[in-house]
Amino acid sequence: MSDYLLSLLVFIPLIAGAIVLLLPDKFSGIFRVITLVATCLQFLLSIVVFFSFDGKATYNDKITESSFQLIEKADWINVKLGNMGELSITYLLGVDGISVLMVLLSGLVLVIGAISSWNISKSLKGYHALYLLLSSSIMGCFVALDFFLFYLFFEFMLLPMYFLIGIWGGVRRNYASIKFFI
Repeated sequence: MSDYLLSLLVFIPLIAGAIVLLLPDKFSGIFRVITLVATCLQFLLSIVVFFSFDGKATYNDKITESSFQLIEKADWINVKLGNMGELSITYLLGVDGISVLMVLLSGLVLVIGAISSWNISKSLKGYHALYLLLSSSIMGCFVALDFFLFYLFFEFMLLPMYFLIGIWGGVRRNYASIKFFI
């Protein structure tokens, strides 16, 4: 399990979001439970990641303070560009000393957000699916080590935030969502 710990951290909410989208609207009461369970699992996994992180890692028999750990690597996209070389995009996840703290903090904040959104009553399926997509992409931003993968997670974070602010936001939600997008 420790080999795929970061992937589980990223993709559990995404799978839960797909389950929310596949359920019919008559099961709207279960959407909240699915979101809460997925974010609690994500938080528990972030605690496991935090305690799996070794603050004093060794590199070439020397103790280093900052090195990437829990690394998951897989070839993803390889395109040969002829005389210009090769374009290689790798699925590369890992944590260092700062990102492991951000993963833990994000896990806690996402659980608090899921609990505080319990009284949402308008368009529950859309809200919870977008919230789970947001939680997946936030964690992906903090564990991505490949720039293209980070860019994908960051862009996927902007889309649900725009709609969450614009539809379920406060009094000036339209203004706030446009300002957020810009």
